[in-house]
Formats: sequence, structure tokens, C-alpha cells
Amino acid sequence: MTLYFDLPRTTPVSADPSPWRDYEPSPRLVHAAVGSGLLSILVLAAGVWSLILRDAGAALACGVAVLILGHLFGLMLNLWVHPQNTGDRMRIAGIDDGTPGLTFSYSGRLYYWYAGFFLLLTVALAVSGLPLTIGAVPTAAALFILLRHAPGRLALTPDGVYHHGVWTQQFIPWQAIREISAGEHAHIPIIGVPAVASPDTRTRRTLFRAPEQMIVQVPWLAVDPALVLQAMRWYHANPNHRFELSYQIAVDRARQRAWHLQ
Repeated sequence: MTLYFDLPRTTPVSADPSPWRDYEPSPRLVHAAVGSGLLSILVLAAGVWSLILRDAGAALACGVAVLILGHLFGLMLNLWVHPQNTGDRMRIAGIDDGTPGLTFSYSGRLYYWYAGFFLLLTVALAVSGLPLTIGAVPTAAALFILLRHAPGRLALTPDGVYHHGVWTQQFIPWQAIREISAGEHAHIPIIGVPAVASPDTRTRRTLFRAPEQMIVQVPWLAVDPALVLQAMRWYHANPNHRFELSYQIAVDRARQRAWHLQ
């Protein structure tokens, strides 16, 4: 157990243990999950019937369709039923400039479902012949971008907050951050980091225009998002303790929820 000696006094920060308790998924997400699940069952039944009739071509097509629909169902189910993780896995790791920081990783489970769906859909469209082959281009591009920048992570360093997302990479210094907020965007729970302009801010976008503020989508985090939110708020309110973020002491503090200790 880590002991804390001769550290500055802290500023208490109240944090709701369940800031997204009233989260309701988008109706489209629910419909997509239910629809893809039912369709998977129907296509699977059709594939079994094709095998009984010894129609190998139809059975193969149904098998591929079941894999695609099954991965879509798994993806929707993870976003709907498991929008938040409950673990406390974190580590000290370097960001883009090598500075070590308290790092929260992205969910490998979501990467699997997204990548599996895009890969299967790309292959299916590519071998289907024109004009469906053209549809493989955007799905292949999405898969490339997803895997090229994987795995994503959120890191708190002594100098600022670094977010390596799917589409963008951002670094915002602490002094530029106005607040750390919990909310929703397009029915997706998020952690928002609104900030003022700063010469030390770094933004690298992949495809789309960089957002005006840092936005971390909660379903992507492989850690309890309430813990991440509390850690961000606490270090934002306690600048004298930010030196900890390069050392194991920050991991211990966050894991023990030791926000009251000096």
C-alpha cells in the first residue's frame, strides 16, 4: 500500500459515483440490436435448411451472412447492454511525446466487434462482384483507420490530458481546461473536456474535422468511467499533485480512490 508523505493539502472534489445512471440508449441502437439478432437467427435457419437440401452455395452464403449479422449483433449488444466497464485497469505509459502519464486503455472487446464486422463486410462485398464491390472501399477504409491507430487510450500527465481516440489525437494542457464534464452526445455517454485556446494544445485528426473540445466516448473505455471522471476532476482541481501522474503513486491513488488523502 502506498503511503503519502509531505504532499500539499488537497482540494476535495465531489464526484457522482454513477453520473450516467439515467443513460438511455438511442432507440435506433436498440432496434438495430434486436433486428440484427432476429435476422441472424432467421438466416441461420435458412442456412441449416440449405444444408438439408444439399445446396452448398446457399448454405455458404447464409453462413457468411450469419457471421456478419452476428458481429453486428455483438457490437450493438455491447453498446446497449454494456455501455460502461467496471474495471480499474490502468498503468503508467508514455504519450506521443514520451511523457509518462496515468493511462486508461480503450476496450479491446469493442475493437474486436468493430474490426470483425468491418472485415467480414469488406470481404463479403469484395467477392460479390460489381456493383457491390464498390461498397467494400469505405468499409475497408474504416477498418484501416480503426486498426492503424489502435489501441486508443486516455492519459493524464503532469502537463495535461492526452487522448488517442479512433479518429483524433489530442493533447490539452491543464491550464487550458475549463472543466471536466459528464454528459451525452448523440445518445452516447461522454466525458467532455472544454478548453480555451492554448499554444501548447496539439491536435491531429485522421479524417474528419477536429472537434472543438476533447470528447471521450464512455463505451470505449476499458475502465470504470466514473473512476476516470473522478481522477480527471481531482487532478484538475489539485495542480500541486500532478507530479504524481508520472509515477505509480497515481495508479495507487486512483485504484484506492484515495482522493481524501493529502
